[in-house]
Amino acid sequence: MARTSKTAIFWSFAAGVVVSLIITAGVFIWVNNAPIPFVSKVQQVSSSVDERLLDGKSIDPNEKLYAAGQGEEQRQGVATVNAAGAQDNAEVINTERFWVQAGEFASNDEAESMRASIAFIGLDAQISSASKAGSRVYRVRIGPFDTTENAEEIRQSLADNGIQGTVIHQRN
Repeated sequence: MARTSKTAIFWSFAAGVVVSLIITAGVFIWVNNAPIPFVSKVQQVSSSVDERLLDGKSIDPNEKLYAAGQGEEQRQGVATVNAAGAQDNAEVINTERFWVQAGEFASNDEAESMRASIAFIGLDAQISSASKAGSRVYRVRIGPFDTTENAEEIRQSLADNGIQGTVIHQRN
């Protein structure tokens, strides 16, 4: 008698699994065949454009969105660039930046390891590569900072965590 009840439980469980799979398949088919909302309301744009009408211009897909005069400065604005040595009344801005260099390494793996150590402190470091004495070196730097005081604070934070750093001054 105990064997019969175990067999009945097994077959009722198997029947439940089969019925649930059939219901799931039916719902899946119904959902995939349902129409997607608002698809029929989207304006269909023809993909073929007569190149003769463009006359060498590109199409601005947002042109209809611009209000009168809005966006004109983006299409017509041109940045002026002065050649080196050209005299102009423009004021030359001398910007100074400060970096904290945490190391200079021969391999990128060593630089990435130092960068990870700095990340554990909570600082974001950058790796830059340069050519030095015919070989490539990888510098791990934090910054830029506007003042030497800010850079010195970061250097001290590195020193507190056992990483030797150097403040580097860069002028433009």
